[in-house]
Amino acid sequence: MDNGYRVIVLESLKKIFRDKSYSNIIINNNINNINNKYKGIYRKSVFGVIENLIFIDWVINQISKTKTKKMEFDVLAVLRLAVYQLFFLDISRENIVVNESVQYLKDRKNIRASKLVNAVLRNIIRNKENIINDMNKLPYIDLLSIKYSYPKWIVEMWKNQFSKDNLEEVLVANNVEAPLEVRVNTLKTTREELIDKFSKKGIISNKCKIAEKGLIIKNPFEIDTIEEYKCGLFSIQSESSMIVGQILNPNENSLIIDLCAAPGGKSLNAAEIMNNTGKIISRDIYEGKLPLINKEVKRLGIKNIFTQVYDATKLDENLISKADYCIVDVPCTGLGIIRRKPEIKYKLESDLEDISKIQYRILENASKYLKHKGFLIYSTCTTNKKENIELVNEFLNKNKNFALVDISNEVGNYFTTAKLGYVEIYPHMHNMDGFFIAKMTRV
Repeated sequence: MDNGYRVIVLESLKKIFRDKSYSNIIINNNINNINNKYKGIYRKSVFGVIENLIFIDWVINQISKTKTKKMEFDVLAVLRLAVYQLFFLDISRENIVVNESVQYLKDRKNIRASKLVNAVLRNIIRNKENIINDMNKLPYIDLLSIKYSYPKWIVEMWKNQFSKDNLEEVLVANNVEAPLEVRVNTLKTTREELIDKFSKKGIISNKCKIAEKGLIIKNPFEIDTIEEYKCGLFSIQSESSMIVGQILNPNENSLIIDLCAAPGGKSLNAAEIMNNTGKIISRDIYEGKLPLINKEVKRLGIKNIFTQVYDATKLDENLISKADYCIVDVPCTGLGIIRRKPEIKYKLESDLEDISKIQYRILENASKYLKHKGFLIYSTCTTNKKENIELVNEFLNKNKNFALVDISNEVGNYFTTAKLGYVEIYPHMHNMDGFFIAKMTRV
C-alpha cells in the first residue's frame, strides 16, 4: 500500500466522522490528489471503513482497554482503517498494516498513541479467530447488526418488513457498491448514439432495464471528465431517480413545480422529456444548492427551468391551482441509498418522526398547487414504509379529491403494485437504489 494514499484515506475518514461530512463529497474532493494507480483502493478503503463501522468498532472494543468512544480522532481513524484491512481487504499483509499504522502516528510525534495502536493491532491479529467465534455466539439480531454494521433498529425494521428468511440478503445488498448509471440527454442525442460514442472510447455501457433514458457504465471511472459529459450529452443519475421522470411523463408546454429540486436531476430529466417547452419552477430551501442546478441547466442546453429559493413546508398562495404537474421528492431518511452514502446507516431512529411530519406538510402544499386533473409525484429514496405508502395512504384518507393513478404503462410489468399507482424499489430485489414513487391525480 502506498503510504501517500493511506494518509489521504485517514484524513478523509477524520473529516467524515469528526465533521459529519458526506462521504461522496469528501471522496470527490480528495480523489484528484491521488495517483491513478491508487484511486480504486482509496475509494474502496474509505467506503469500506464506513460500511463496516459497527463491526470494526466492536472488534476494537473487544481488545482495547480504551474504548472507541474515548479515543482521540487520530488513533480511532488509524485503528478503524487497520481493522478494515485486516478483516476485509485480501491484499492486506498483517505486519505491513501494523507498521504503517504505527508510522502514521510517529510521523505526527504521537509516540504514546503509536504504542497503543501497535499493542491493540498485534492483539487483534493474535485473537482474530476467537473474535469471530465470540461474534457468532451473539443473539441473532445482535449478530446481524455487528456482522453487517447496521444499527439494531434498522435490522428490526427490515425484519418486520421483509421477513426473517431474506433479512440477511437485504443487509448484504445494501452494503454492495452501487453501479454508475447515466441519463441520456435526449435534447442532444439518443441512447444508441451515446452507446456508440462510449464504445469508441472503450467505455462499456448497457441499457438500464426500466429507465428508458438510462445506461449502466460497466467499467466506471471519473466519467464527468470526458468531452461527451462537458458537451451535455448525458448526466450522472441513478436509474431509480430517472424512473421518477418517466412516471411523471409530462406533456409538452406544461407548468411543473419541483418543490425540493436540488441537486436537480428530476427537474432536468423533466425538462428533457418536455423538449425544452413549458416551464419548470425548481425550488429548494438552500440557496447554496441552486447554482448546482443552474450549472447543469447551462451544460445540458436547457431553457425551461427557473430556480428559486423557497421553503417547501410553507404554502405559496401565488401558485394555488396553477401547476399541471408537481414533483414532490421529499427529504427522507435515505435508507435506499446506503450503497452510495453508507454513513446514512448511523442516523438516529428519532429522526424518523420529525421527518415524516415535514414530508406530509410538503405533500399537502404540493397538492394545493395542482390544477384539476393535474398529476403529482411523491417520491423518496428510503425503504421505510412509514415515509412511503403509509404516508401516502394517510394523505389520501384525508384528501378524498386525490387518487393514485395506474403507472404500469410507464414502468412495464416489473412491479405488481404499478397498477395501484406506486412502486417500491429495493436493492436486494431490483439491484437498484431503494426508492418509493407514487403518482396521484386531483379528481
